[in-house]
Amino acid sequence: MKRCVLCVALLFASATAHAQPAAQPPPGLAAGEVQKLLDAYALVQAQDFLGLNDAQFNAFLPKLRVLQETRRRSEQERMRIVQELRRMTNGRGGQVAENDLRDRLRALRELETRAGGEIQRAVDGIDQTLDVRQQARFRVFEQEIEQRKLQLLMRARQQNRANRAGDGR
Repeated sequence: MKRCVLCVALLFASATAHAQPAAQPPPGLAAGEVQKLLDAYALVQAQDFLGLNDAQFNAFLPKLRVLQETRRRSEQERMRIVQELRRMTNGRGGQVAENDLRDRLRALRELETRAGGEIQRAVDGIDQTLDVRQQARFRVFEQEIEQRKLQLLMRARQQNRANRAGDGR
């Protein structure tokens, strides 16, 4: 399992070269595929960054996946509710009943509360596999990985714009 994750992550890592300016995600990949590659990259990077031995990594791996999946699922559900709110409030003036808006806002608050608890439980599970120093490093690691993801996405958008401009669109 670890070798499979390592292979996928190494392929992606070689493509991103630690998010150097020239690195681009492979063209034609769907957002979900890119997310999976980034998650695999994070898994491999975490072992080195946190200094995990093989036993720790084997315990850490499924817990990090739970955290990643929990965050992804929560964000997808949040985006769905926000899209509903956008549809309800765009160009309709007073046609949408306030009660309908309140229901959607309540659903969003409930989701955010529930997701926060689920994410905290997932982080607590990860913390159980790490010593205190590694827990602190994990928080730093998460921030660095998010920054790398944002940089990569920004570069991809810039590349897409440049490609469209070059195509005369």
